[in-house]
Amino acid sequence: MKQSVPNEPLLYIVQPKLEPKTSYMQQLFQTKKTASRTRGMKQFQEMTLEEQVQFLVKLPQQLATKCKVVTKKGVYEGFIAEYRNGHIQFQIEKGEKITIPFKQVESVSLIGLKGN
Repeated sequence: MKQSVPNEPLLYIVQPKLEPKTSYMQQLFQTKKTASRTRGMKQFQEMTLEEQVQFLVKLPQQLATKCKVVTKKGVYEGFIAEYRNGHIQFQIEKGEKITIPFKQVESVSLIGLKGN
């Protein structure tokens, strides 16, 4: 006797029987050897204090970088505006400018771009 199914399947999905595919993976990668840094360029951390200050002064206004200057008298956060005659013209975020003798500077570290 044949059994009847109350709800016969509406759709049969037939899966074809395929042979396994061989995939070829990349075995070799070759590139031209290039210098990691442009000749004469140093990382900011590798520069001397004076080179760091000169670098920050020469940046275009659009790339003005906020920095932290540690001196013998205190810590300042803001932007180096100018460096002349052994003195740094430093602009604090409030818009106030102060002059710091370069001899008092112990370290300079980057914080971020202007507006950050």
